[in-house]
Amino acid sequence: MGRNIVLIGLPGCGKTTVGRLLAARTGRVFVDTDELAAAREGRSIPEIFAAEGEGYFRDVETACAREAARLENAVVATGGGIVLRAENMAALAETGIVCFLNRSVEEIAGSVDISGRPLLKEGREKVYRLHRERDGLYRKYAAAVCTGRTPEEAAEAVLRAAGEE
Repeated sequence: MGRNIVLIGLPGCGKTTVGRLLAARTGRVFVDTDELAAAREGRSIPEIFAAEGEGYFRDVETACAREAARLENAVVATGGGIVLRAENMAALAETGIVCFLNRSVEEIAGSVDISGRPLLKEGREKVYRLHRERDGLYRKYAAAVCTGRTPEEAAEAVLRAAGEE
């Protein structure tokens, strides 16, 4: 079974962008757990949050984490809150190497489009709060912390961490 590459990090850190680059470079399939959740529910993440609340979304997210963990040889971009449940991380780490994309919170706050991100609807200060709340969890669950000034550099760092440069 081919080992997965799992990307975790704050909303807006580049998980989807870097994940797509990695998939193209390695020939792996690309999967985004937020996209899985939206497809499973037949509605967008903001719509799920608005209609059902965060708890319901987290249950859907857990089901999607399990589904992604069953894949082989995939690049898995996760939602920023995937680390809030240990069971999600246990499933994903069982079949993949977990890499924390550690983009600076200042860069994220200055550049991220918050319109489609329910947890950021309160504004850019929420990025700083999520960083304070989640940074320790990202570091706890990551096999590697990866940084880069560009998505390409971040992808290179992930490949080095996965031993695939």
